[in-house]
Amino acid sequence: MRLVHWFLAVLIRKDAFVRSQHVLPVNDKDWAESNEYVFLWDEVTNITITMAEDDLDGIIADTSSDLSRNCTVRFKNSKVDQIVSSVGIRARGGGQRGRKKFPWKLEFNEFIEGRKFLGCEKMNLQGDAHDPSLSRNGLSLDIFRSMGIPASRSSYVWLTINDGTKVQGVYNNVEQVDEEFAQAWLDSKDGENYKCRRKQKGGASLRPLVPNTVESYETSLNYEEKRTGSYQLLKDFIDFIDSADDLQFRNEIKNWINMDSLLRVLAVDAALGNWDGLWLNGNNYYLMYDINTALFEYIPWDLDNTFGTDWTLIFYPAEDTDFSKKKINDFGIGCHFVCNYGDNGSTLIHRVLNITTYEKQVEKYILEVVKGPFSPPMISKSTERIHNLIQPLMFMGAFSGPTMDRNYTNEEFVTSFENPSVYKPKLKGPKWGILPFSRERTSFVLETYLEENLINIPVVVNEVVATNTEGITDEEGKNEDWVEIYNNSDESIDLSGFYLTDTYGLSRQWQIPSGTVISAREYLVIWCDDDEDDGPLHTNFKLSSSGEGVYMYATLSDDIDILVSSLIFPELEANQAYGRLHDGGNTVGYLETPTPSASNKVNSLTIYVEEYATSSVDLVAAGASPNGTVVFLDGEVKTFRIPPKNPCKGVLLDVSPKGLENVISTLANGAGVASTSSLLTGKTYYQSLDLLTCETSNVLSVN
Repeated sequence: MRLVHWFLAVLIRKDAFVRSQHVLPVNDKDWAESNEYVFLWDEVTNITITMAEDDLDGIIADTSSDLSRNCTVRFKNSKVDQIVSSVGIRARGGGQRGRKKFPWKLEFNEFIEGRKFLGCEKMNLQGDAHDPSLSRNGLSLDIFRSMGIPASRSSYVWLTINDGTKVQGVYNNVEQVDEEFAQAWLDSKDGENYKCRRKQKGGASLRPLVPNTVESYETSLNYEEKRTGSYQLLKDFIDFIDSADDLQFRNEIKNWINMDSLLRVLAVDAALGNWDGLWLNGNNYYLMYDINTALFEYIPWDLDNTFGTDWTLIFYPAEDTDFSKKKINDFGIGCHFVCNYGDNGSTLIHRVLNITTYEKQVEKYILEVVKGPFSPPMISKSTERIHNLIQPLMFMGAFSGPTMDRNYTNEEFVTSFENPSVYKPKLKGPKWGILPFSRERTSFVLETYLEENLINIPVVVNEVVATNTEGITDEEGKNEDWVEIYNNSDESIDLSGFYLTDTYGLSRQWQIPSGTVISAREYLVIWCDDDEDDGPLHTNFKLSSSGEGVYMYATLSDDIDILVSSLIFPELEANQAYGRLHDGGNTVGYLETPTPSASNKVNSLTIYVEEYATSSVDLVAAGASPNGTVVFLDGEVKTFRIPPKNPCKGVLLDVSPKGLENVISTLANGAGVASTSSLLTGKTYYQSLDLLTCETSNVLSVN
């Protein structure tokens, strides 16, 4: 059997689909509190503001002013009903300040230093005045977080100021990117935080200013350091981007910015058609410096110009503004007139994509986006939720028809998810409906970027136990934390040149010893005990039982590190295992029992979605009989008893099936995988049945 050396060669396999992310900051007190009471997905919070009428009129008359006025806020939903006084209020935003429904900022710490309300120092109430669906920004932020990028949360509010005659309507409450955000996501608020926007010619293009001095950055309106007031680090980064030769750039860019995170940003931006960020406009993002990794993190912001929204024809010729059909490498090419970068897009992005390994990773990640959070079934579910939640309130109150930007009414909201159903190049604003754009963009990406042409390394972080007190022991007879690696291929793999880390972005924290080989479909247990003296497979870090991530990187032949696999786990009890529900799969969760060097086990037969595509969905039934047979049943939710002369006769099902045609042989790990194309026409329900034990699974709703 051929041995594959991954630092010299790359084996392409479809079943090695990589997922990774920053750890969701559920253990941060402020983040958890605001998640519980402020950023609610399933209801609209009422925010009622009382303030002096003269102050309200003053803000409306001069929305360019950042002067904060005093107000009292009542914040009410099903979880909380509180009144807080001495709150700052003002207009916010860039170009949106000139809209009829301009955005607002509430500052709970403006008059009382350090005060937080439900974990928030500030709230950004965005009107998204040119998006009739009021959903593009929130949907896009959700997709970024699903792909592991630190991004703001959002929720809908019904805002009323005074008697509501001047200001009343649905707004999107978007989380502030500030020191608390940095503390939650990066575990420190001490690093620089550069807000990057286009307020002057050139925008925040990450190109050297003229003259190229720190003072130029201090006086530029395109960059604002929000914490330290120092611009030296930003200038040094931009100088590197501009002046490093190709070899130096390739070798050292990973020392400046979290490259895997940046590649994911580029993939999500390209999927969304987000031109109003770094790609073209030098606008709407933050660069946050993580002092724990000494790397920049790119934070997206203000994402309403997505899903086929383009307000002008000045970026591309009229026949070439359809972002649903743009290749990644064409995304910033051919831009003219007001584009900040000339004809080749952003210098940073252009130089990154000129490195083949990075380009292939972006292509890989855009496939992950369109098969996951951006897929038509997922977008359909999200838009259905949004429609049902805010439709009764949209463009009611003070903003509707002639009092609303572009004369939007409730009817425009209702039709905005599906219309325009085809590309309308001469429309200003949404040239696509959200759902048609998702379908068209997904189809284009799947046709353009093929799995067999990408870098996919079939080794995964498969299982972890973060506190091992009763399980397996190491060479010293000690119970230590451990992580399990699984070879999800039919060939042995040499792990020389592979690294493990518990800090996303630090790609070379602990190197797997040279010559370590993992056989086909086999496992490797590595001890995470911060004690390398105990043996060759002992790391220089420990696992945290409060939850974190384990990341596996590989150094390829061009000396570039790529993320191969990761496993993000929540808080775990002693001896509790967390991992992939079937070995090598995408879906993770708590396991029935730790299974070091053996197949992962779930508590019972479980069916779940593994991956979406345009017209099909991959389903997995885990926990079935090894090397047995499982059937996937689809139909309506209705009890059904299997009749005589059939396998498992007399068993009561929760789904009344159309038939027993979808019969799948299970693997040695008890997983059966089925791809079905019966999607996309209303609700489809699935249940699986183990034909050896006659055990039935949960019922799964798809679409």
